[in-house]
Amino acid sequence: MRTIIERVDFPCKVFRGFGALGSLGDYCKTLGTKAFIVGGKTALTKTEQKLHVSLEKAGVSIAASRWYGGECSRRNINELVAATKQSQADCVIAVGGGKALDIGKIIAWECQLPVITVPTIAATCAAITTVSVVYTDEGEFVEIVSFDECPAATVIDTEVILDSPVRWLAAGMGDTMAKWYEYRVSIECAEKTSMTLAALANGRLCYDLIERFGGEARQAVESKIFHEALDSTVDAIILYAGLASIFGGEKIRSAAAHGLHNGLTKIPRAHEVGHGLLVGYGNLFLLALEDRPDAEIIEAIHIAERCAVPTTLSQLLDLTAEELTVVAAATILTPDMKNMPFTVTTDMVLQAIRRVDSLAGSLKA
Repeated sequence: MRTIIERVDFPCKVFRGFGALGSLGDYCKTLGTKAFIVGGKTALTKTEQKLHVSLEKAGVSIAASRWYGGECSRRNINELVAATKQSQADCVIAVGGGKALDIGKIIAWECQLPVITVPTIAATCAAITTVSVVYTDEGEFVEIVSFDECPAATVIDTEVILDSPVRWLAAGMGDTMAKWYEYRVSIECAEKTSMTLAALANGRLCYDLIERFGGEARQAVESKIFHEALDSTVDAIILYAGLASIFGGEKIRSAAAHGLHNGLTKIPRAHEVGHGLLVGYGNLFLLALEDRPDAEIIEAIHIAERCAVPTTLSQLLDLTAEELTVVAAATILTPDMKNMPFTVTTDMVLQAIRRVDSLAGSLKA
């Protein structure tokens, strides 16, 4: 039997560490002389001076700098694609959190330009992956878009990330631990190859790094005093989680933790909660859905608490019984649930949520 040829894409360059933003200009000039910058409002404000200094020093001009619109929606994508083409930029620089980076990757792809991602929070692995998540203008999940290439470069400056709110680091840790919790489930639905096993191994590495360094990284961001644990934790969230996604590709990826997240987006109030915070709670939900022992779920709850990840649904949202039924019904229909090795019903969703909340509540009591 002949091996099927697969294409595996990695970011061409990664600049990481305290003060890494200073490296942006020198790399950017290898792509051209004009950059289109897109990002979140806060992200652009925080990084504006350092971005401009680095680009100016390298002789790269800013063709335009635009807010991404608040959602990675088709309307915002179309407007920014038109603006990017009009600017005649040579590359796109995407600055901010997951949605800003995702929209930057899409507009670069549609304009056939290289993109440099600059995560200003460590909330997802979006900075280095080949996918973007598209939502409606109101923030409801629509689809996952895949590309043939990773970003040309990623600049991970932990000086910038240190200055971000701790809830975003917590979100990143919740989302990243899902690489272990979900991959060990979804691999049961896939062929075990070097690629899927590499994805699983990276997922375990992510979990181990956060279990070891996550608490200290949280303390560093809360106190705004740098600690090497932040570098290790951010590496897990952005680099190793991203590599897990790249290796896993379409074969193994998200499962019920992300399924619950997408189900929760049916409730408008959930759109204000960080993606990774919803997924972090979803990890515990997944363990309960798998019917894992109480001791294992309790251990996962303790790790989540150290990392400021919510451990009860009420910490995220106060839902009515009717809303919870809507969430459960939507959850079982999300694409992520197809990666579960067994059929999940709405009753199973509701029972798993009740079990997690009961265990977490008893610990708090």
